[in-house]
Amino acid sequence: MEQVHKYIDDTFGQYLDTIKSFLRQPSISASGEGVRECAALLRDIMTESGIRTEIFETEGNPMVYGEILSKNKNAKTVLFYGHYDVQPPDPLNLWDSPPFEPVIREGKLFARGVADNKGQMIAHILAAHAFKSTERDIPCSVKFVFEGEEESGSTNLPVFVKDHKTLLACDIVLPVDGSLLPGNILNVRLGCRGVVNFEIGLQTAAFDCHSGRGGGVVPNAGWELVNLLRTMKNEKGEILIDGFMDNVRAPSEYDLSVIDSLPFDPEKTAAIYGLESLNLDRREFFTALSLAPTLSINGITCGYTGDGSKTVNPSKASVKMDARLVVDQDPEDIIEKVKKHVMKYAPDAEVKVHGYMHPSKTDGDLPVCRKVIASLEKIYADGVILSLGSGGSLPNYVWTDILGVPALGIPYANEDSRNHAPNENFSLDLLKKSIHASAQIMYDFVE
Repeated sequence: MEQVHKYIDDTFGQYLDTIKSFLRQPSISASGEGVRECAALLRDIMTESGIRTEIFETEGNPMVYGEILSKNKNAKTVLFYGHYDVQPPDPLNLWDSPPFEPVIREGKLFARGVADNKGQMIAHILAAHAFKSTERDIPCSVKFVFEGEEESGSTNLPVFVKDHKTLLACDIVLPVDGSLLPGNILNVRLGCRGVVNFEIGLQTAAFDCHSGRGGGVVPNAGWELVNLLRTMKNEKGEILIDGFMDNVRAPSEYDLSVIDSLPFDPEKTAAIYGLESLNLDRREFFTALSLAPTLSINGITCGYTGDGSKTVNPSKASVKMDARLVVDQDPEDIIEKVKKHVMKYAPDAEVKVHGYMHPSKTDGDLPVCRKVIASLEKIYADGVILSLGSGGSLPNYVWTDILGVPALGIPYANEDSRNHAPNENFSLDLLKKSIHASAQIMYDFVE
């Protein structure tokens, strides 16, 4: 194993070239741009790393599957999950360099998808490459599932898992995604929130009319939408949709004890987002981040948004939204409650659902979980902390609920990686460490 780690250090410059080539290929699932080309490129990189790789077609974007099977019939199997699709790079004017032209500045690699999730998922592939290049066998069996729709709701992943349970059989799944805790402390996540992505659109007239002739006479679509949104959440941030909060659990004493052990630097965390303060204490912050649902406005479209002014009374307005969900909340139930609410306050509006994921939970005290954590502790000298779950959403429920195995969420990227935002980045030190971590897991996961 020492030779494997040494090879990773010695070859990291070449590995960076591979990572950059992967980042240059757009793969925006929202628009479909470059997705299939990226899947083909990923297959080639995996094959060159000694991984038997196959592309599976779905009703949407391709699934890339790979495996290295141990000759030992009693060997344990670990499955690494990730996604090769990325978020749209907009707004482009806020990037300091082109989003699909990776550059290194101040010890970080900048590009769309470098942290979410291309840089993290390729760490597993490069770890396998290091074993192959040092002529060392991986003691366990390793499987890889990389999808191209995570940023659009992982629509076809549940069907893929249901249809390929035998192929995907394993002892644990490791979805590696997300950012480290404040101070770049690695936190192994025992679950993650679910999500519902939807859009509300309404139309009040046949066309945008003159605001002097139609204003005050013809209903304004912008104000109609604002009035609807005001019924969904109050000034305290409380969600007002009937039944939305029915199944939300209050934090248990165990939950609070885990929260109390987590590192928390409110000033540094606030500074990352350009805020003066968060106005939250430790328990409030982590409860809101992991144990409470959200209702967010992602973007609003209405009327004229170009330079200067245009005095129109808009006839159409729409809002893109998401709701993050916690354990015991059912996305399909929440969708119906949102639709009923919209029907009550804006009967002519239309709700379009773009996708959803269920929340998930894993017992971190299972032997397979403790084994993975022990491997990570060998690489991350500052220690590894258990956390209740990720504030974001991953389709972990397909592993825990459909495949029936535990799933541990592991973030490799730096705290300030700017996922989904302009100038997304990955610390080079942490990027190299992530390859070491995946290799160590592969080596240790034997019995």
